Amino acid sequence: MNIAQPLASSKNPSKREQAIAATIALLAELYPKCFSIYQERRRPLKAGIHVDIQAALDGAITPTELHQALGYYCSNPVYLSHLRKDAWRLNLTGELAGAVTDDEEAHAWARLVGIRAKNAARTAAKAAEAKAKAKAQPPPVKRLSLADLKAAALARKPGINIESDRRK
Repeated sequence: MNIAQPLASSKNPSKREQAIAATIALLAELYPKCFSIYQERRRPLKAGIHVDIQAALDGAITPTELHQALGYYCSNPVYLSHLRKDAWRLNLTGELAGAVTDDEEAHAWARLVGIRAKNAARTAAKAAEAKAKAKAQPPPVKRLSLADLKAAALARKPGINIESDRRK
């Protein structure tokens, strides 16, 4: 299962990514019926939930931190795939607070297509880069065996015929 902590996109998360992961973890701890750090468990949130969170936390999280965390949370491909027509939206207590509309579903699918296209382009670019790198490298040098080294030494000595020595 993918978890928001640390963010899966990088091995060394930046301070911003750490702040986003910490904010999502805090929201999942305070509102477990609404938020989840596990990406597969994310469900559509109530429209305007940021206002409810700001009112409930009374400034414990800055609006910028909340905006970044919700942006990351809601742009997750699994979250976007759960935005289907008439899917329930949840409020902070996990109760129903509306449903997903046709337009919201279309927007979510368009974003998913964009994410998948971007990932495919990134993968293709990495493959092309690896191919170019492999092409630019010289072919590996053949390592000589002990028999090759002995033959080379005998060939350097005057008056010794390698072929006649092998027949004996």
